[in-house]
Amino acid sequence: MTMTKKQDIEEQAARWAVGLMSGDNRTHADVDLAAWRDEDPRHARAYEDLQAMADDLDAVGEEALQEEFERELHEAAAERKRQRWVAGISSLAAGFVVAAVMTVSMWVSAPEPVTYQTAKGQRSTIALADGSVLQLNTDTRVTALLEDDERHVSIEKGEAFFSVKRDESRPFIVNAGETQVRVLGTKFNVRLGASSNVVSVLSGLVSVAQRSDDEDDVREIARLHAGEQAEHHTSSQEAVVEGFDQGSVMAWRNGKALYHETPLRDVVKDLNRYFDAPLEIADAHLANLPVSGTFNLTDQDVVVDALESAFSIVAVKRLDGVILLYARQEN
Repeated sequence: MTMTKKQDIEEQAARWAVGLMSGDNRTHADVDLAAWRDEDPRHARAYEDLQAMADDLDAVGEEALQEEFERELHEAAAERKRQRWVAGISSLAAGFVVAAVMTVSMWVSAPEPVTYQTAKGQRSTIALADGSVLQLNTDTRVTALLEDDERHVSIEKGEAFFSVKRDESRPFIVNAGETQVRVLGTKFNVRLGASSNVVSVLSGLVSVAQRSDDEDDVREIARLHAGEQAEHHTSSQEAVVEGFDQGSVMAWRNGKALYHETPLRDVVKDLNRYFDAPLEIADAHLANLPVSGTFNLTDQDVVVDALESAFSIVAVKRLDGVILLYARQEN
C-alpha cells in the first residue's frame, strides 16, 4: 500500500510518542524532536493531535480504560486507514493498561497494623472493623491487624477486655508476651504482667497457649470456659486455672478497683498502674495487710483518704511525689 505524505507524517509522530512514553527515545535518535516539529508545521500539528488523543485517553477511568481505548483505536483506524500508525498507538495503550494495573494493585494493598494506647488513668473503647470491641485499661498499648483469614491483637503492655464478633472462618488471636489466646467469638479479659499474664473468660470458650521465640511453636496449656481464669507463669511455662470474682476483675471497666482481702502490697502495685504519683509501703509489716473495698480510680486523693481512714494508715508525700504509707501509731 502506498503511503501518502500525511500518513507518513502521522506515523513519524506516533513513533516519537511511543518512544517517549515508553521511556526509550532511541527511535529517531539522530533527529531531535524539537527540530523535527519545527521542520514542517504539519509535523507539529500531527504530534499535537496525537498528544491530545493520549491526554483524552489518560483521563478515562481505570475500569473503562481498555474498552474506551480500543474504541478510539478502531475509530482512528477507520478514519485514517493506517495500519502502522495503529500499531504505534497500540504500544501507547499497553503503557496505559500497565499503569492502570499498577494503580489497582496499589489500592488493594495488604492491611496495615493499627496501634491504640491509653495514658495512666485513662480508659478507651475501640470498635474494630470486624465488629469486635476492645476496652483498654490504664497505661495500655495494643496493636491490631485484621487479615482475611485471621484477626490479630498484640498487647504490648497493660490490660484489655475483648468482646469478639464470632467468625468461624477468621480466628481471633491475642498475643500477650509469651501467652497466646485463640477464640472464635467470646468475651474475655487479658492482663499482661511482669512475671505472669492473666486471662479471665466471661463467655464462650478460650484456648490459652504458650508461645516460644519460634512463631510456629505454640503449645496449648489451658482451655477455659465462662467463669474460669488462667494465670500463665511464663517462667515455669504453666497455667493455674481457677474460678474468679467477675466483679473484681472487671471493675476497672467502670472506673473502679475492687479488692477482697487482697494484701496491701498487691493493692499498691495495682493502684500504681492508674496514678502518676506512686504509692510505696514504708512499714514492711503492712505488706500483708488484707484490704477489702471498692475504690474510685478517678481521684488518687480519694483513694489515699480511703486507705487512711479504713486501714489505720498514714500517708506522707515526699518532695519527689512518692506517697509513703505508714502504720498509724496508737497513743
